[in-house]
Amino acid sequence: MVRTPELSTEVRSALLAVLVARTAVNGAHRIVYPFLPEIARGLGVSLGVMGGLLALRSAAGLAAPLVPRLTESLGRRAVMLVAMAGTILGCLLLAGASGVATAAAGLLTAGLAKLLFDIPMQGWFGARVPYARRGRVLGITELTWALSLLLALPAGFLIAATSWRAPFLLIAAMAVAGAAAVGWLIRGDRPAETVRAPLRLTGTAVGILGAVLLFRLAAELLFVVYGTWLEADFGLSVTAIGVFTLVVVAAELVGEGTVAAVADRVGLKRSVLIGLLGSAVVYASLGLVGRSLPAAVLAVIGWFVLFEITIVATVPLVTGIAGDSRERLLSLVVAVSVLASGAAALIGPQLFAVGGMGLCGLVAAGCALTGAGVLSRIAGPAPTAA
Repeated sequence: MVRTPELSTEVRSALLAVLVARTAVNGAHRIVYPFLPEIARGLGVSLGVMGGLLALRSAAGLAAPLVPRLTESLGRRAVMLVAMAGTILGCLLLAGASGVATAAAGLLTAGLAKLLFDIPMQGWFGARVPYARRGRVLGITELTWALSLLLALPAGFLIAATSWRAPFLLIAAMAVAGAAAVGWLIRGDRPAETVRAPLRLTGTAVGILGAVLLFRLAAELLFVVYGTWLEADFGLSVTAIGVFTLVVVAAELVGEGTVAAVADRVGLKRSVLIGLLGSAVVYASLGLVGRSLPAAVLAVIGWFVLFEITIVATVPLVTGIAGDSRERLLSLVVAVSVLASGAAALIGPQLFAVGGMGLCGLVAAGCALTGAGVLSRIAGPAPTAA
């Protein structure tokens, strides 16, 4: 039996820093959604305007392919520190916003900061953690996605006691702590000279991008109508939908924890395929839920657990496909995910208007199955991949 290599002290220290810093980075991204009506009222704008601002923030993902050039010149830690500064600035702009322009600047700054943190962070671990352990390590970093949504709980109390601005001040303070952790626990890695690592778009790289596009489109078709479905089919109030957030957080933690615990043993490509095939089954069953809230809860749990398994296992899989060009391929993964989100925002509501969640689920299932078919045809990295 091959002995799995232990994680170095350097990697363990970096994991601690990332858990603090990335919770703040993700918090700046996710805290907006539960309190979107309150923020809109505070700014004196409609929900439609706020939706436009969020679309602008999402569009920042199209700049992802530019990030690897920065990491090649400045080093990964330096770019992560710039990201933390961007998170702090974005949150402070939002906390002090009195109109749409300042709020837009804050959201866009925070959106760019997430790109600037995630891509070099994943590349940093990809360069230092053996492929055989990468699912566990990057799975741990993805726990911050679910943990960041838990900030909605203290944020709700802060808003009730003060105003909608308070959560952004809380996250800015967390980002300061995160920046300190990154600066202290991760060693500088600025290269002595800039060395470019151009990406060759092989059939494997194109295949993984196609699979990502399809499974992100499948998930986003449902995310975009999720709140409308709960309200229209089950009569849930905004408060009750907020309570549903706890179900989502628990499901996300299970999915992320599953990847961290077993994906390296099962195999990363196999883990993604399991997530996709399971997701297709759950998506197709959404039309059978009817108006049964317990059935809807079970469906949502399955939906989010399987989606998290799929997306979290994809990240280390991608780092093994491109070798030293891993950040460039990761940046393209982000870009195609943005394209999928944009397409779903246009298509999802139209499908829901015609056939409700049942039709949305069937189309999503078709996308997930097609994505699984594409992925099954590509060769995954060898266990000894760089």
